Amino acid sequence: MTKGRGRAHCIRHLKWRDLDEGRAVPLPASIAARISDHVRHYGTYSVKQGPNRLAGDYLFSNVGRTNILLYSLVDRMWCKARKEAGLTRTITPHWLRHFFASAGLSKGVPVTDMAEWLGHRDPRITHETYAHVMPDAPERLRTLMDSVFTRATELALPLEFDTLAPAA
Repeated sequence: MTKGRGRAHCIRHLKWRDLDEGRAVPLPASIAARISDHVRHYGTYSVKQGPNRLAGDYLFSNVGRTNILLYSLVDRMWCKARKEAGLTRTITPHWLRHFFASAGLSKGVPVTDMAEWLGHRDPRITHETYAHVMPDAPERLRTLMDSVFTRATELALPLEFDTLAPAA
């Protein structure tokens, strides 16, 4: 990794992580279908290993035909796509990140999972940032427990759960 001058143009993962600290994020089937359509229509851009280049196939390239996408280029591409889609609301890539987190957490996705997908090293950061979208969590838990204790809902827990219980 390049340090100091010119580092804005070096390849790095989001959130200023080291090269070996990538993360996998669940991709909705509807988005996967759109990406497949894009690849069928436009193909991918192959990059060979080199200075500031990670070998692989990419969906997009910059004007220099490398796999380095500067924020200004991503912003231009995003604005063009937004305009072509007829969206009048200001939606930025960063807004999408907050939407992803807020939607998932408000529907019960565990904070620890969301923290990993967002790249937060500590789930407390995620909780502190998004606690406002989970105000009904205690009530959801009470409802679930009532449902389990009245046998309206059967809980299927992983086998390892039994080993966590203290011996009688």
